Amino acid sequence: MRIEDLSPQTIDRIKHNRWDRIIEKHEGPETWEWKFKTYEPNDRIFQWDPDFNPVTARPQFIQAGASWILLPVGRSHHPNITILHYFRSEDHAKLVIYLKDTTYDDSLFGAGFVAIGDYQPEGFYLTTLYHEWFIIDYDAEAKVLFGKEES
Repeated sequence: MRIEDLSPQTIDRIKHNRWDRIIEKHEGPETWEWKFKTYEPNDRIFQWDPDFNPVTARPQFIQAGASWILLPVGRSHHPNITILHYFRSEDHAKLVIYLKDTTYDDSLFGAGFVAIGDYQPEGFYLTTLYHEWFIIDYDAEAKVLFGKEES
C-alpha cells in the first residue's frame, strides 16, 4: 500500500485527522496536515537543512503482519524501523504496534515507540497516538540489565 495510490479525497480526510504526539515531553495533539505539507523553494527548512528531502520526509505506509498503518514519521525512517510486536483489537478497529526506530537513537531509552491506529474505510490504519516507549521487555541487553533474563 502506498500514499501515492490513495485518492485526493482520502488524503484530504487524513489531513483533517488528529494524532497525539508524546515525544521528548512535547505533547500533541497535532493534525496530519503538517505531514503532507507542500514545501516551497524558499521555505526555511532548506536553509536549516540543505539536504532536506520533502519526498522522504513525507509519511508512507508500513506493514505489520497483514495490516498497513500510516505512522507520523517520514519514509526515510522505514529502513531503521523494526516492528517488535503488534496486535489488533478483537473487532479489528484498532492496531497497536511496539516498534524500534533507530533513525536518531539506538538506545533502549530513545528508539522505542508505541503507535495506535484506527481502522479506515480504505483498509489501512491511521495513527492516532505515537508515544515514546522504553524497549525493556523486547531487548536482550535490557533483560539482563533489569533482571528479566530468560532461563
